[in-house]
Amino acid sequence: MDHPYSLASDTFGAEEIEAAKAVLDSGRLTMGERVLAFEAEFAAWTGARHALMVNSGSSANLLMVDAMMRRSRTAGTWQRGDEVLVPALAWPTTVWPLVQLGLVPVFVDVNPVTLAIDLDSAASMLGPRTRGMFLIEVLGRAPDLGAYARFCADHGLVLLEDACESLGSHSDGKHVGTFGKMGSFSSYFSHHLSTIEGGVIITDDADLHDDLISLRAHGWTRGRSDAASWRTEFPHLDDRFLFVLPGYNVRPMEIQGAIGSVQLRKLDDMLAKREQLTQKVLSWTSESAPWLSLIGAECLGDARSPATERRARTHSWMTLPFRVAADAPLTVDEVKARLEQHGVATRPIIAGNLARHPAVRNTEHKSARSLQVSDDLLAHGFMIGCHPVLAPGALETLQRGLASLGT
Repeated sequence: MDHPYSLASDTFGAEEIEAAKAVLDSGRLTMGERVLAFEAEFAAWTGARHALMVNSGSSANLLMVDAMMRRSRTAGTWQRGDEVLVPALAWPTTVWPLVQLGLVPVFVDVNPVTLAIDLDSAASMLGPRTRGMFLIEVLGRAPDLGAYARFCADHGLVLLEDACESLGSHSDGKHVGTFGKMGSFSSYFSHHLSTIEGGVIITDDADLHDDLISLRAHGWTRGRSDAASWRTEFPHLDDRFLFVLPGYNVRPMEIQGAIGSVQLRKLDDMLAKREQLTQKVLSWTSESAPWLSLIGAECLGDARSPATERRARTHSWMTLPFRVAADAPLTVDEVKARLEQHGVATRPIIAGNLARHPAVRNTEHKSARSLQVSDDLLAHGFMIGCHPVLAPGALETLQRGLASLGT
């Protein structure tokens, strides 16, 4: 067997290694100027006014939820016991911050085409304590985000976006994560941009950005744009250790900021390579296993002229999700087993239906009466990796694995 085709691959080159070495040589290792530079670059890349780097996308989600409940100058928007709509097709760290902070997640079904929240299912679960929607843009696909923004505005809900899986994707020319109050991104090893571990929150709200700065680091005022006003208001306290919120310590390191800046410069090229690989995979599966549908294939452009305009990209292809047809000659378990035998790693489509996992039994939550699409994805879906940088032999492994489905 050639080199295995894993779920994720290393995208680091000499530039990233040199950037990390430069940080170590500098002697400034904890969060500082390189993180600030990356934040400014990330905000500009996505079209947001503010970006805040943290140690993971999961921490980004936690801070966003906390900032909806606790503010330094005003009352929080959400209170314990309030309900927030979430997709059943979810990664746990979108939902767990709600539970951990005393909110009630309300699981609703997803759209079979975009895999994002189904608005009819969401409407069926609206109640007197529904206060928000935590939307996930799934595995690179940007749905019609204007429709979600209008739905939330019509029903008095705050929209948060978990865009951790969809950096580089746009809806109507606007980057994911910029439609809601805040948007989160992950720079974990397997994501579009890697800082090994890491995450980013974007927002256009300057006051909210200040509170996120405090929540990221102990709740203190260091780094806030209004730090001087807090110092004036509390002159009897040492402003170097002045705390205004019950915060966390989820700061990133300078190495992460430095690597992130290098990766951001390479991101357009890596996104194009993801799309090119996706086109190849679609061609191979159409030939060997036409009963295997690549979810989101309709977003692919003409292979001879792939989209080069950044804002035109509606899918950034974090991984490749598939659905096995009901009349397929192989079951989903047989498909996965055959791929694994040929060295191609498989996984469920994120957590499948999170509402079916045992951890949910120990939480206060609600669920829509039907979660049929999410159940179907759990029963008949799976995903494989989508790599902008391939190890020698990995592409051949993938091609042979997919060809084996037709034999």
